[in-house]
Amino acid sequence: MSAYSLEFGAGPRSGERIPLLADRTVVGRHPSCDLVIPDSSVSRHHAAVIRKVDRVLIEDLRSRNGTLVNDRRVVGLRPLNDRDEITIGEYRLRFRVAASPHPEPEPDSSTRDDDYLDSHAGSSLIVSQMELPGGSDDALPEASAAEQLRALFGINRAIGVSLSLEEVVPRLLEGLFEIFPQADRGFVLLVDPDSGRLLLRGKKLRGQGQEGPPRLSVSVLDTVVKTRRAILSNDLQSDSRFDASQSIMSGSMRSVMCVPICRADGSVLGVVQLDAARGRGEFRARDLEVLAGIAGAAAQAVEQALAHDERILQEKLNRDLELAGDVQKALLPSKPPEIPGYEVFDFYEPARHVGGDYFNYVPLPDGRIAVVMADVSGKGVPAAMVMAVLSGEVKYCLAAEPDLVRAVTRMNDSVCRSGWDERFATFVAAVLDPRTHRVTLVNAGHLPAYVRDAKGGVTAVGPEQGGLPLGMAAEWEYRASEILIEPGTTLVFFTDGISEAMDVEDRLYGLERIEAQVGKPGGSPAEVGRRILADVERHTAGQIRSDDMCLVCVGRGSGSDEDSGGSSLSLRPAEPGPRRSGRKPA
Repeated sequence: MSAYSLEFGAGPRSGERIPLLADRTVVGRHPSCDLVIPDSSVSRHHAAVIRKVDRVLIEDLRSRNGTLVNDRRVVGLRPLNDRDEITIGEYRLRFRVAASPHPEPEPDSSTRDDDYLDSHAGSSLIVSQMELPGGSDDALPEASAAEQLRALFGINRAIGVSLSLEEVVPRLLEGLFEIFPQADRGFVLLVDPDSGRLLLRGKKLRGQGQEGPPRLSVSVLDTVVKTRRAILSNDLQSDSRFDASQSIMSGSMRSVMCVPICRADGSVLGVVQLDAARGRGEFRARDLEVLAGIAGAAAQAVEQALAHDERILQEKLNRDLELAGDVQKALLPSKPPEIPGYEVFDFYEPARHVGGDYFNYVPLPDGRIAVVMADVSGKGVPAAMVMAVLSGEVKYCLAAEPDLVRAVTRMNDSVCRSGWDERFATFVAAVLDPRTHRVTLVNAGHLPAYVRDAKGGVTAVGPEQGGLPLGMAAEWEYRASEILIEPGTTLVFFTDGISEAMDVEDRLYGLERIEAQVGKPGGSPAEVGRRILADVERHTAGQIRSDDMCLVCVGRGSGSDEDSGGSSLSLRPAEPGPRRSGRKPA
């Protein structure tokens, strides 16, 4: 009888041959597939190769890019001939037909099904069909059918009331040892959803336990997972159908049963294995049937336990994130500062429990105050941790350097040396002197700060007047803008959670719309801030926010000299010397 296989063409898996052993082989990038191709061009469940009595067919499973045979799209069931070229995504495989070196015996319903052997050298996917022993009955007596039935009911009750995997697995193994007195060891291994590898989740040893990690047969485990068929072998060490280099069981182990734990859709959750040492008795065909039935009954309990544990883990993570959010909020100002003659309005809302946006008010000598805002690249916990470090750096540099340009340069050098895993932060700082009504502003790659004068005119101070984000280039020399704050002037700072807020059609709110809201009548900080936030809310129309939102408005109150003019703005160059730029050091 012929043996069928798929052979990879050019690429990293070139020449690799995959035997088609099961009646149906599903190809796709999802870990539950029989042949996994982890590539974005391949659909989760892309195609299926189906073995019939005398032929092999291929079927496309409504894949995104389609399945081709000899460059023609597969529609319905398409027969495969030797050397047909199959295109799946960006991969090409050749269908091969060869005479089997191990012809199949006639099926004997009382002892065995068809035998399959993968003769590919070095493969750990050698597949053995259930091997039922024919030995004598003078070994250790089996548990009676009634005892097995009682134990089976006991297992079902025990695992049925168990919530977590830590309860389900030990109770399952305990029940199996009652049903199978000849068993010396029992193992439950589950498929890791991320790596697709089998991970040991529980074991039970009868009598004296062995030292070190359990020794298992990789060939047996891989065979059961790949074929989704139960295996029984009563002399694994001499069973030539398993790769000796992969079978690393201790020499005393003789009889082994290994059964898949499958979901309702047929995908494999894991395996349960029992084995016995020489002299304790052998497992029989009926034992394998009982174990397969128990594994089927246990599958739902295992799946529910995994879901329960995932839920508990997620709840703990949420609690940790809430705590992290509380810690982060402690780094932010609880209320706007009181500045004589000035009004301050602020708003902050993270998209998640924690975020990478930062703002603060830093008191400085001589009654000055620095308004700072930053946006760390990325989101979530990593960005929040960087933000926490940056907040301390900002306070230190502003206190240590009276000159704002030098302070920002010092921050940038510190960030470049910190090794933030290629992260950077946009940053803007405005130092206000309420005595002279002057603001010194440095914009390091941040969104423009808007200056609204008493008559509604709006001027943008962007990174082109300041410099690159912190962490982008070492020894960058920044420039400052000098702003005279007349009565009625308001400064507006914000992060991209506002400018990039999206509506239901994924359209950005945009800088032009912010600038328009800043210039409308009613120029106090509270009026401008609330106007922007209300317009953003109208734009998003209840859409879930994907980024943190931060807004700060600082303005001088209107006085008798309100009509004396608007704000004036000038640029103050950095310290003398050549302007240097460079990439962040590796």
